[in-house]
Amino acid sequence: MAKISTGAPFLDQFLEGGYDNDIVTTIYGPSGSGKTNLCLIAAVHLAQQGKKIIFMDTEGGIAVERIKQICNYEDVLPKIIFFNPLTFEEQKAIFETLREMVNEHIGMIIVDSVSMLYRLELGKNEEVYEVNSSLGRQIAYVVEIARRKKIPVLLTTQVYTDFDHRDQVKMVGGDLLKYGSKCLMELQKFNNCRGLILRKHRSLPEGKEVRFRIVKEGVEEVA
Repeated sequence: MAKISTGAPFLDQFLEGGYDNDIVTTIYGPSGSGKTNLCLIAAVHLAQQGKKIIFMDTEGGIAVERIKQICNYEDVLPKIIFFNPLTFEEQKAIFETLREMVNEHIGMIIVDSVSMLYRLELGKNEEVYEVNSSLGRQIAYVVEIARRKKIPVLLTTQVYTDFDHRDQVKMVGGDLLKYGSKCLMELQKFNNCRGLILRKHRSLPEGKEVRFRIVKEGVEEVA
């Protein structure tokens, strides 16, 4: 089974080679837990291998500035195709054109995060079923692309607290992302590091854990 490097040797070892190249992988966790960093190190690594990356940034985050810290950005940035939708409708429109954008030069599709604008839309739109259906279609688009084109898709999503079980967090996008993703990884924040737990995988045992730090050059394992 072909794998795509995560951009960090210890994460490649954790996933026994890296990200599977024909599935959707979803990374979820609280703000500041490292979701964007994991996306960026994968994007940088693939760009350095000569591949192009489609990167949808819905949070208006630090993607470009962080890339400048991680690597020789002058070679990398031209290979990353950035999209910055400001509304859920704009996000939907980009998802609908992804099939036409994908060719043999594209090495990965990244959406960081798939839930930010969805969550805002839920807050202002009374048609909850319609909003959920739209997100479901967006996920279905990238599932099809991953399977047909053998291109890994990396999604991130936010979390919220389960009021009945306050020690547990749930993904925004819930069942839609669970069904669409063959790999789910949960990030946790600790005082001096981050934790990554494998929650779902088609060939690896669930519950595997690794701890790491976010450093200037990317991420490094904590022994």
